[in-house]
Amino acid sequence: MTNFFKNNYVDHKIHRKILLIAIPLILSNLTVPLLTFVDTAMIGHLGNVAYLGGITAGATLFTLIYGNFIFLRMGTTGLSAQAFGAKKNNELVNVFARSIILGLLIGFLIIIFRDSIFTLFLPVLSLSGEVGESSSNYMSIRIFSAPAVLMNFGIIGCLIGIQKTKVVLAIAFLVNGLNIVLDYVFVVYWGMDVSGVALGTLISEWTACIFGLVILGMILKRLQVNLFRVNIFSKEEFLRLFNLNIDIFIRTFCLVATHIWFINRSSNLGDLELAANGILLNFVYISAFFVDGFAFTTESLVGQAKGRKDAILFKQYVINSTIWCVISGIVCVMFFGFLGEKLIQLLTDMLTVREMSSKFLIWVVLLPVISSFSYQLDGIFTGATKTRDMRNGAIISLFIFIIATIVLVPVSGNHGLWVSYILFILLRAITLSLKFSGLQREITLLK
Repeated sequence: MTNFFKNNYVDHKIHRKILLIAIPLILSNLTVPLLTFVDTAMIGHLGNVAYLGGITAGATLFTLIYGNFIFLRMGTTGLSAQAFGAKKNNELVNVFARSIILGLLIGFLIIIFRDSIFTLFLPVLSLSGEVGESSSNYMSIRIFSAPAVLMNFGIIGCLIGIQKTKVVLAIAFLVNGLNIVLDYVFVVYWGMDVSGVALGTLISEWTACIFGLVILGMILKRLQVNLFRVNIFSKEEFLRLFNLNIDIFIRTFCLVATHIWFINRSSNLGDLELAANGILLNFVYISAFFVDGFAFTTESLVGQAKGRKDAILFKQYVINSTIWCVISGIVCVMFFGFLGEKLIQLLTDMLTVREMSSKFLIWVVLLPVISSFSYQLDGIFTGATKTRDMRNGAIISLFIFIIATIVLVPVSGNHGLWVSYILFILLRAITLSLKFSGLQREITLLK
């Protein structure tokens, strides 16, 4: 990949385009934790610990469930970006419709099998009786937003693919703004406690979905698509979408498994180490909000270049977006380096946890620059719909990560665990880097 950067493909117009697409995505990413934050804040002032525990557990469970279906967003972005770049408007409508249909079907299946899903996942959370009851009340209402959430993945994926990221930001503000209002009305004004929070979130997620469908429908209508040439239910294309999504699902499962194993190893080290690592993981999530904004932008731009079969444009987009992705990582490093201790103090007032977190702070300070290459390569390969390489890289990285923890943790304790995690991030970047020259050749031969 080194030779790829020798020629001068830096273009100020492309820099501007990247920023115009990425900034709304970064702002949208920053609203992601706001939904749970608002729910927690409203319940946190009712004076009942069981309510707060129930909301936390329920929100965590939905994050885990929905996170497994992020392929609906990623697969749609790559395919819609390629159709957009090739100016194949009929295919763009097909991609969007297939993703919405798939999200709707999976969402209804989640509702139908909700009892089995709760039975499978709730024991993992090990909730007490009163907290378990509050959590069940919350989940029994919010589960009915599953079709909206999964369809919204497809909507967001298509909007990113056609570079309408300001609409993505508008949807994010709509769902969170409405959620704040409804939480206040249902919880504070009508006294509905946990059920009110769940109902407010349910209405907000469905409203955002309907708003997204209407806006995206208006955008696609302007393309003057010939509906008689639209082939939404093509068996071959549905199979292609399925294969892409299976690859991304396995890749995502590997990432989730890594974090579960990380928490498991932290717990084995001790409660204090577990608490400290829980604090430090917030740094990882914060940096991801920024770096992912440019990685998502890369998905759209690379897909557009592949759709146009333009190798020069592909190189320009990759180089310029990589520059910004790395810059965002450096900014996070500087931010954590100067304010890391302050952030730890903000996150906890327990002195022992603060001291333990500070001891391992160096690892999360270094991580954003390292992870920026991993996120960026994910964006490149997602946009090019080379999901098999992503899947294989994630499997290899997870396998070596587990081996590294087995070897390093007994010797170096929590330092060994963080070294293993950084090795996992590096391996994801290395495995994709090794496949990059093949991807470049494929783009060059498209003409």
